[in-house]
Amino acid sequence: MLRRRSLLFLLALVLLAEGALVANLVARQSGHDFLAVVIESEIILLTNAQRAQNSVGELAENKQLDSAAQQKADDMAAKGYFSHDGPDGKTPWMWIESAGYDYRYAGENLAVRFVDSKDVVAGWMASPTHRANIVKPAYIDVGVGIAQGMYKGEPATFVVQYFAAPVAQVLGVETVAPLPPPSFNDSLARQLGKLLSEPRAATNWTLGGIALLLMLALAFAFFHHIQIQAHDLLLPGTLVAVVALTLMLINVSALPGVIPDSQAASVANAILVP
Repeated sequence: MLRRRSLLFLLALVLLAEGALVANLVARQSGHDFLAVVIESEIILLTNAQRAQNSVGELAENKQLDSAAQQKADDMAAKGYFSHDGPDGKTPWMWIESAGYDYRYAGENLAVRFVDSKDVVAGWMASPTHRANIVKPAYIDVGVGIAQGMYKGEPATFVVQYFAAPVAQVLGVETVAPLPPPSFNDSLARQLGKLLSEPRAATNWTLGGIALLLMLALAFAFFHHIQIQAHDLLLPGTLVAVVALTLMLINVSALPGVIPDSQAASVANAILVP
């Protein structure tokens, strides 16, 4: 592993992973996001993970709420606004009603200028009002919409999340059946989508794995050949590990979870209880 050819391969893998991360961030900042569908499903998974941690029942993805959220996201992206009520006075609940969902309770979370799905949900959970929507037991359905557009003169990703419970829901009774376990293909696609939709996490896992592998190899080489220190093997391996760890540090400290432009990432929420 510490031979020249292996080290060159690992160094190329390190640089390729970091290059893919930078290219992903540049593409998102330029308004080109090809991972929207993956991000939508990942946001729902992360939302349900937060509900599970708070001992709240899992939300079921609802196609009508998906449609309502997508239409609202498209409207914000097309008109360049970020608020619950549109410039034409259309409220969040009108989008849900127009999609054909007859709700008893409803809530809306919004986000703009976040890089990946994990940061969106983390941003919501850091806000008491958004967190209240995510962990509210009364909700049983969820829908998410993603759209690309311009916000205050800059490219931006708009995220809309709708929560709701239908009028037919019986209060105090769990009405959501547990979801069947995903198939192998679904699980594989989900994990691939997660890696693609969370580029920083995927890159850091790659860099960390390479650095750990090299450190183990270096430790073994050092103690196994303690009488014969092969500096031509130890030094290059150490340098590649240092490069990987340095890039990890840069990713954590210098590449934040929001697009670095003149407008900060934002979240907004609304709750309706008729």
